[in-house]
Amino acid sequence: MPEADGWEPLSEDVRRTLELLPAEEPDAGRRFGDQIAHTRMHASDCACPCVYLRVDTDTVPAVPMEKRMDVVAAASLTDADGGYDGEVNLFAIDGALADLQFCDWEGKGPGGRRLWEWLGHVHPL
Repeated sequence: MPEADGWEPLSEDVRRTLELLPAEEPDAGRRFGDQIAHTRMHASDCACPCVYLRVDTDTVPAVPMEKRMDVVAAASLTDADGGYDGEVNLFAIDGALADLQFCDWEGKGPGGRRLWEWLGHVHPL
């Protein structure tokens, strides 16, 4: 159930998407993965299914980062026929997951598929 401020537990769809987007560094990817269970989500105003993320860093530590904000994982999006449909980027701020952004070039969304089924090739950063 959403809190009064709109933050709610991760949906199954968002959780599975986060689990499939490993960070560039294997150790950092594991540590960002450790944050998933301690993360809540808030829908963005974007037309795409983007979500803001908030990690309870009192429970799970922040991951050391060179920049204050950076993309820590990315993948292509594919349409129902497997063609290129856009990009998804996972941002972290101050070592905590912060934003899952979907850039859907065609504006059609994942169709009847779940978000994680929309993912194509995961990009090295």
